[in-house]
Amino acid sequence: MTCKPSLLVRGGLLAVLVAMLFAAAAVAAASTETVIYSFPRTARPIVTGCKPQATLVADSVGNLYGTTPVCGAFESGIVFELSLPAPPSTQWTETVLYSFTGGSDGQNPNAGVIFDAAGNLYGTTTNGGAAGLGTVFELTPPAAGGGQWTESILHSFLGGPADGAHPVGAGVAFDHSGNLYGVTSIGGIPYTGSGGNDFCATLGCGIVYKLEPPATPGAPWTETVLHYFNGPQGWFPIGSPIFDTRGNLYGETNRGGRHIIGNVYRLTPPAAGESTWGFRILYQFGTATTDSGNPGGSLTLHGDGVLYGTTCCDVFQLVPPAVVGGTWTENVLHNFTGGNDGTGPAAVDLVFDRAGNLYGTTEYGGENGGACRSYDEEYCGTVFELSPPAAGSADWTETILHDFPATAKDGSEPLAGVILGKHGELYGVTPIGGAGGEGAVYMVVP
Repeated sequence: MTCKPSLLVRGGLLAVLVAMLFAAAAVAAASTETVIYSFPRTARPIVTGCKPQATLVADSVGNLYGTTPVCGAFESGIVFELSLPAPPSTQWTETVLYSFTGGSDGQNPNAGVIFDAAGNLYGTTTNGGAAGLGTVFELTPPAAGGGQWTESILHSFLGGPADGAHPVGAGVAFDHSGNLYGVTSIGGIPYTGSGGNDFCATLGCGIVYKLEPPATPGAPWTETVLHYFNGPQGWFPIGSPIFDTRGNLYGETNRGGRHIIGNVYRLTPPAAGESTWGFRILYQFGTATTDSGNPGGSLTLHGDGVLYGTTCCDVFQLVPPAVVGGTWTENVLHNFTGGNDGTGPAAVDLVFDRAGNLYGTTEYGGENGGACRSYDEEYCGTVFELSPPAAGSADWTETILHDFPATAKDGSEPLAGVILGKHGELYGVTPIGGAGGEGAVYMVVP
């Protein structure tokens, strides 16, 4: 991950804070969770943002960046930075980098942001833009510290049949040449053939797109639609696409496919002299009686081309075939029971540590089997760890690192996954809870 160069002046404090938490965890022989920031509840508009629900990103110092889909100065969402405490303070500091107006600059950023090598941030908004159908944006940091960030719209989605619309929870990813890739959940060519549905016929089934930067700075970016989805191939693509080392692009659809509960797909770059990307469905959820469906997050690539992800009810693994063109194998690593181990991990982006342990969150469940459906119920989600099988075993082992109780000070019902800090700590957000009840940013030390 690329950092913002101007933030490299605060090094060392995170190590001290985490070392203190590790010491506390060692004494208690348990994981330690700390809410490092609570979004305040104030009179409208809540200019500091509220209800974060997208995975964070960190710079090399440990400052955190994210979005809230609502609130802000114009009630249309924000991009924020959460800065490490300056000694002797232990208080993290929020800075609103940009408040969306809800007009041509975009509205409701539901996905997270990413950095480029120059420290610019990129992301999407679900709504707003020239046609009100969402945008891809860039935020450029100020030339001097403390100034305003500048937003540029790289693309406003126009809807089908030529373009996509509404990238719901779907961010962007860079390739090695600086092009951006993403998906929109609807739009594209309406599909009414066999295996289609009213959704695809009226709104389009979604697209995969590429945005190419201009040769001259400040000129428009160029969009190319790489793939139009239809019902049999899946519909409502969601999550940010990911790349392997060969430049192949992987993603998921939340619905559609043979069993109507989504699939995993791959797009292969065109051969020399050609322009069409190859499309292949790698796995259709519902094929095995043991798996679930309706994935809602992004895939994670780990090991020798193995894919990992979540559905409504489980964590799965997809193993590539030994022979090119063969069948991919799905393994369910953990089925969530809805009891103490949580339930509802579908929108989570998973993350690995160096030892091969896997981390994520569940929106509901936790201790005592509580299935939190409102702020008043007892347990409202978990942070979990899955450890790989020991020699001679095929079973992954789940450990609950934190149960979110519905209290005024803790978070509740995490919709996003966690990211891994430099010292093994985990960071995430919850859309409700915290001291103000408007959401929280938390840290867990396993």
